[in-house]
Amino acid sequence: MYSPGAAPVAGATSLLWPLLLALPQCFGVHGLALIPFAWALGFLALGLLGYETARAAAGIVSPRLSWLAGALALAFSANTWFAASGMEVVPLAWLLMRCARRAAEWLEGERTRARHGELLLLALLAPAMRPEGALGSALVASALALGPGPRRSSALASALGCLLFPLLPPLLYLAFTGHATQTTTLVKWLPFNPYLDASGLRAAIAYNVQLFWSTLLDGQWWSAVFVPQHSKYVNWLALPALIFAAQARSRVARGWLLVALGLGILLPVTYDSFLWNRLRYLWPFAGPWLIGLVALCDQIGEFSALLWQRLSALRYLLAAAIGCCLASTFPFALSDLSTSAHAISAQHVSLGEWAERALPEDARIGVNDTGAIAYFSRRRVFDIVGLTTAGEARYWSAGAGSRFEHYERLPRAALPTVFIVYPPWFALPDLFGPCLTERTVYATILGGTTMVACPADYTRLGSGERPTLLNFWPRAARDTLDVADLDSEAAHGYALLPASQADDVLLSNGVVLDGARLHRSRDSFRLDLSPGGQLVSRLGAEQPLTVSLQVGGRLVDRWTVNRPDFEDRASSLPTDLPPGLAEVQLSAESGTFSSLHYWAYDAPR
Repeated sequence: MYSPGAAPVAGATSLLWPLLLALPQCFGVHGLALIPFAWALGFLALGLLGYETARAAAGIVSPRLSWLAGALALAFSANTWFAASGMEVVPLAWLLMRCARRAAEWLEGERTRARHGELLLLALLAPAMRPEGALGSALVASALALGPGPRRSSALASALGCLLFPLLPPLLYLAFTGHATQTTTLVKWLPFNPYLDASGLRAAIAYNVQLFWSTLLDGQWWSAVFVPQHSKYVNWLALPALIFAAQARSRVARGWLLVALGLGILLPVTYDSFLWNRLRYLWPFAGPWLIGLVALCDQIGEFSALLWQRLSALRYLLAAAIGCCLASTFPFALSDLSTSAHAISAQHVSLGEWAERALPEDARIGVNDTGAIAYFSRRRVFDIVGLTTAGEARYWSAGAGSRFEHYERLPRAALPTVFIVYPPWFALPDLFGPCLTERTVYATILGGTTMVACPADYTRLGSGERPTLLNFWPRAARDTLDVADLDSEAAHGYALLPASQADDVLLSNGVVLDGARLHRSRDSFRLDLSPGGQLVSRLGAEQPLTVSLQVGGRLVDRWTVNRPDFEDRASSLPTDLPPGLAEVQLSAESGTFSSLHYWAYDAPR
């Protein structure tokens, strides 16, 4: 972890890759001097991936054509881009392809004790490289469980062990951090999105599948750097061609293992966004698609040979044409790689080096990208996204208003003293002091155009904790629901859905700051009320609208909300109201309102 003294957090997407990159540091290699070592590992993995892809294609396509599958893996510019990026994409792709090939060979009868040990090792290493590597463990487990042999109990035990290997990283996280779930999973995985119910989850995944199938496979927008444009119809045929080739050549097990690996490319559609970092989550599963394209060329050549024998050479021409199409993206991809590296250096690295020069050693930097800024500043960091700061992922996923409410609960010593962030990401401009410096760089690899460095200003934290109505200031509230405060909402049974992260914001009237949820048509919750007491509601509305307040099913008050920021309204409660928790419902007669705060008070004496 780059932040000395911070609590351990399960923020590492990969366990194995950082360990490999840390090896040269044991010998005194630090900083930018680590880049050649990362390149060496990346391009070594790329060479091994080309070899494995060619070997996996053997038996699926014509003997003299399988090497073209490996050539396509090398011609696919995404692999080169990521081999040079320092990310674990290509090493994971190699491990997955080797899992599939070795599992296929095991099912095809090539079984030795040494190969059995290698299968177990691959099943262990793949999920250690990235969580998606669990698919490699599953491929190996299926081969061990389904392969013929007299010692079925031993094979099943080995298969079960492979299925358990993906649990080792979470167990390590649990042992060292107290949390088994990665913070990356909490932030990015759709099932953990607090605003999606079952139908919303299905709709989000269906949208991502359609985006992948119709846009990314067609080389449009995000995939244009690596995938030839208007190629989706050919790409759609890749996996079906793989199945057909496997059936035709009696390599059914190999074919289905490769298809299963290729379908792993759909795993990222369950992420909140799989479009980040040049689609890094997709490309480890591209190998079987490339083999499928070669198989498609092979089949076209075979069918053409039925018409005229010499047309069998068409398979080589078509495969070479596909290779040329893939290679045609190299100039664009390499230019993008250069531009992206320069952009990160000009923005993140530059601000990290500025922080090391300009900020005191005890500074604590609030960041939304912990990599270069944390590394080059040599200062403690507070990750507002929560990937490397314990406990923050939950509030980032909720929205800006919830983060503000959370910051109100934290000790000031735990909060950042300065923020180096993208302002639209941070979305809490009222916590900025006068900015000290900024870096504006135009590049799509970045999370924003301008990143600013501003001292933190917490003078208005807690300013919204009391009603603005003066006659309530001397009195202590009996109970309080602070909307957008996740703990307060949970304690009061606040009915959250329907809601969205974009509607979880911070509102200000120029003096008071308060977290809010926008576009509410109805609020429902429980509050501790007293007979004859008062309920103060803090609401806002973009356009004047009428709201009604019900307590225990009884209409208690009805009024018009006029202010677009917020206003407080005191409602008198019935004297015959039973004391204690009561069901409260506030609804708009038309339109939507902004909900911020509710206070319950005893009857004035």
